[in-house]
Amino acid sequence: MTLQEIYSAFAPIAENVLQIPQFDDTISMATTPSWDSLRHVQLLSAVEKKFGIEIRTRDVFRLTSAEALVLYVQNAIEKGSQP
Repeated sequence: MTLQEIYSAFAPIAENVLQIPQFDDTISMATTPSWDSLRHVQLLSAVEKKFGIEIRTRDVFRLTSAEALVLYVQNAIEKGSQP
């Protein structure tokens, strides 16, 4: 799966959870006021379900930007859900 395909699949989820008009590589927890800790957990849970992966606990706190999340998902898919 390419990065663009992952962004396309990811966008509706992130836009819904974060209540933002557009999800792209400029979105991060630091620049998106609605991306608080509760929505972070909801977003990661939705990503796990959508892509059939498991996000390791130790990685949760570093996945605070669109770019980091998408790269993590791509890596997890390539490695069979264990990045």
